[in-house]
Amino acid sequence: MNQEQIIRDFLALFHTQKLDVTALRSMLADDARYQPVVPIAPIRQGADAICGEMERQYQLYDECACDILHVAVTGSTVFTERVDTVRQLANGQKTTTNVVGVFDLDAQGKIVWWREYWDALDCAGQLGIDDKAMRAIMGA
Repeated sequence: MNQEQIIRDFLALFHTQKLDVTALRSMLADDARYQPVVPIAPIRQGADAICGEMERQYQLYDECACDILHVAVTGSTVFTERVDTVRQLANGQKTTTNVVGVFDLDAQGKIVWWREYWDALDCAGQLGIDDKAMRAIMGA
């Protein structure tokens, strides 16, 4: 199993205007967990909840370009350092942020735990909103 390639393939699913939920779901373990913004966003439990969260996010933005800067793999854990750029659907504005994504895989190569660390206040500043509005957007 090539853990790095699995995560590269997973992140490539987001380079789109319309999210392929079936493909996304196929890469997640049934009991997977996802925390979109550590520590402020709640953890989504289960593959269906994660897909629902991604569908919710794709009502706010699309065209997520994940420019992967570095990848490190240790055991079943994959760390990515990326620069993500998305297009806000409300006004077409592009926002860019540095992200560290950490993914844990099971023996079948399915994602069981996915968490993202990024500066939500930096994104809020780009959007012209305050931290309370950003927390509301993230469902926190």
